[in-house]
Amino acid sequence: MRAKIFILIFTLGIFLRVFLLDEESLWLDEGTSLKIAKLKTLEIVKLESDANPPLYYLILHFWIKIFGDSEFSVRFPSVIFGSATIFIVFKLLSSFDREVALLSSLLTSISTFLVFYSQEARAYSLFLMISTLSYLFLLEALKRGEMKFFIFYTLSVVLMLYTHIYSFFIVFSHIVFVLLCYANRIKKFSFFFSLSLLFYIPRAIVVLNQAKKIVSQGFWLPRPSFVDIGKTLIQFSGATYPMPRDEAGNVILKSFIIEYSSSAILLFILGVLIFVLHLNFKRVNPERRKFIFMLWIWFLSPIILPFILSQFLTPFYFTRYAIPSSVAFYMLASMGIEFVRKEFKDIILVLVFVLSVVNLVWYYAKTNKEQWREVAKFVEERIEENDLIVASKYVFYYYFKRTDVRTFSFQDLSGEEAEKHIRYFLSIVGGYKRIWFVSSHPWEVEGIALENLKRLMNLNSRKRFLGIEIFLFERRD
Repeated sequence: MRAKIFILIFTLGIFLRVFLLDEESLWLDEGTSLKIAKLKTLEIVKLESDANPPLYYLILHFWIKIFGDSEFSVRFPSVIFGSATIFIVFKLLSSFDREVALLSSLLTSISTFLVFYSQEARAYSLFLMISTLSYLFLLEALKRGEMKFFIFYTLSVVLMLYTHIYSFFIVFSHIVFVLLCYANRIKKFSFFFSLSLLFYIPRAIVVLNQAKKIVSQGFWLPRPSFVDIGKTLIQFSGATYPMPRDEAGNVILKSFIIEYSSSAILLFILGVLIFVLHLNFKRVNPERRKFIFMLWIWFLSPIILPFILSQFLTPFYFTRYAIPSSVAFYMLASMGIEFVRKEFKDIILVLVFVLSVVNLVWYYAKTNKEQWREVAKFVEERIEENDLIVASKYVFYYYFKRTDVRTFSFQDLSGEEAEKHIRYFLSIVGGYKRIWFVSSHPWEVEGIALENLKRLMNLNSRKRFLGIEIFLFERRD
């Protein structure tokens, strides 16, 4: 019976991840994924301009060679990774309690947060899957002491390190867990762990070069506050961004309260369940205590460690980077429910399911990603002969199909190179009656160019899309 229930949960998870997969256009970061995936394999491996390790891009590289680069195809690997995580979560908990395993897999299956990143052509879903797999293999290796599980663990750590930089926080939690709970396995663990680090040496050289650049030039993230941790937890509970805003960009308070109340209530319920688990911690057997401790350091490490480091170093705390923490959060809550009285248990389960469904409805109903498809269509339908389009992001050209018009792209330059770039741009604008300027996540050089256009030409119109603005300039006669 439980096997059939899991199959239903797993099928539901796949459906939620495939549903409306290509409804929204690729956004900036997804366009970057596609751009990098179209490079040669050696170029992907050596790439230093992108902060992410190459594994996801290599997978996507070979995937699009076989299945093409449509929105559905580009996002589908993330569907696979996200769906596989549901199974891994179930497997991880099955040896302790099948009912808890079912509830954890259900929370993973219907999590709006995880559905969102299972529908995005980025490495987060892959990172989630491999990090969860690493805990599964680590636990099996420590409990059984068998060589094959240590080998599987080593392989999972290597793959994880080549997926996301936050892998180091996961690895840190592994070390703490082994030292405090399985000291008798420390020699064997140390050998295989060291082996995984040896395989990372080629990548470490690239990371050091990137770190030097980040230290000298800074990173795009602001220094986090405790509010950001709250935002992380409410996103784990189903809140999605962007917040509802009016045409002027102001948050619509009524819509915000309606949309985010279900996530806040769900966060409260899950938090209470985790607190109940904490109150009953001494009642569980030693093996389960070890497992609960593992879940706690799994949950906290990718949140607390980067948060603390971001107070002293270049800030790099971001909720989506901490995606592995979410499944540990769901598992802790699932383990807490077994200590709830029977008459309340069913009510809580129904509430959790209903609130999760409400969050999913909000997610599917609203626009979540930048509207590059709509922007390209808007420009294509209105552009005239001898117009110039200024668009610097790759994803715009993924959608813009006209080849009979002149386009110009800025590069992310600074110093003298940026000045030369701007001077060249300003030298050619006089030859065009109208200029379409597509702005999104503008580099410094783009911002300077835009200000110069406002000074030299008349601003005819300005159109806002989610995450993107279009400026139409006309020459002064």
